[in-house]
Amino acid sequence: MSFRVQLGLALNLIVFATVLNSVGIVVERSISDWGIPKTVGGTLEGCKDLTIAFTSLLLASQVPRLGYRRVMMGGLAAVGLICLLLAAVQQFWTVPLLFIVCGASFALVKVSVYATVGIFARDKAHHAALMNRLEGIYQVGALLAPLVFSWMIARGNWINTYWFVAGLAALALGLWVFTPLREDSGDGSEGKKSGGLADVKGLLARPIVCIFLLCAAVYVMIEQSIGTWLPTFNIDVFRLPPEKAATLLSLYFGSVALSRFVFGFFVRRMSAFVLQLAYLSCAFGLLVTVLLLSRGAAPPQGLAYVLACVGFFIGPIYPTLNSMMLSQLDKSLHSSMTGLIIVSSALGGTIGSQILGAISQHYTTHAAFHFPLLPIAALFVLLILFHGQEKA
Repeated sequence: MSFRVQLGLALNLIVFATVLNSVGIVVERSISDWGIPKTVGGTLEGCKDLTIAFTSLLLASQVPRLGYRRVMMGGLAAVGLICLLLAAVQQFWTVPLLFIVCGASFALVKVSVYATVGIFARDKAHHAALMNRLEGIYQVGALLAPLVFSWMIARGNWINTYWFVAGLAALALGLWVFTPLREDSGDGSEGKKSGGLADVKGLLARPIVCIFLLCAAVYVMIEQSIGTWLPTFNIDVFRLPPEKAATLLSLYFGSVALSRFVFGFFVRRMSAFVLQLAYLSCAFGLLVTVLLLSRGAAPPQGLAYVLACVGFFIGPIYPTLNSMMLSQLDKSLHSSMTGLIIVSSALGGTIGSQILGAISQHYTTHAAFHFPLLPIAALFVLLILFHGQEKA
């Protein structure tokens, strides 16, 4: 894989991560600036995730026919244009439209990125390394978003962040214009035509695929529900100013990115399965500790930094699971499998965010943050089942 291709894939992920992981800040700012109810704020996650799910289900298997490079360029162009619209209009009706357009584009671009990894990966170990590296880069983009938003909030207009995102999308698009991409695997699998829904049905008939998809949905339920509502939690519970709450969201995504980059070091010395269970146990314990210590009327603000670090203990699970699943399949099935991954992930993220939003609206944000403990425990059990199927 050439440097320009790697840079192009990295810029793709950074652009989409910057937009899609700004939901938590946009929810809090929309509640504050436009007075929308928290339940409406929770629907913004759905605008993104349900669009991702439907687009993946309907079009993922067609991406190889359209061409990976062409799909990535089209997705970047769409994101750039919708960001320009929001930055120029600065009204709430453009916000759901932003997440719908970005969700649809991301669904197709992610299929292209995953398929490109499958083309260039030399073996399973190389595939896992590339997946963790790219998902780590995605989290760097997620880290970048709160920093830019925090800087813009401090200067009085958070929506100006989208001028920056539009420029970043234009830079990535320009790179792909001058970057060729080999779109065949070199092993003959490119000659196998995708069976579309037939491939999907065949994959869903495998027990290991069904367990894996549950793992993916539950993982994203944890990561996105926390990420979406973390700024609101820090403002409501710790009484932090909005710009500091945005900065702490960056720390959360940064901890996820760091864990994905360092996971490769640990996995060479320990079983990935054992590491995943250990990481989840730490995440559960850390979240319980923060919730217990923040019950008072004036909890110590230092706990906000501890809470943000929960991302470190969940970060590597998702890309490692994706790599383990994709590495077991013929490359001709990667597009269909990636579509299923995106659908299950999107549904998990939407459900988690909606539940947290509903609990926050009817009770308190502090009470709502007890919810992620349930999917963390569920994922622990599902990982054991997945490992059993993998060995069978």
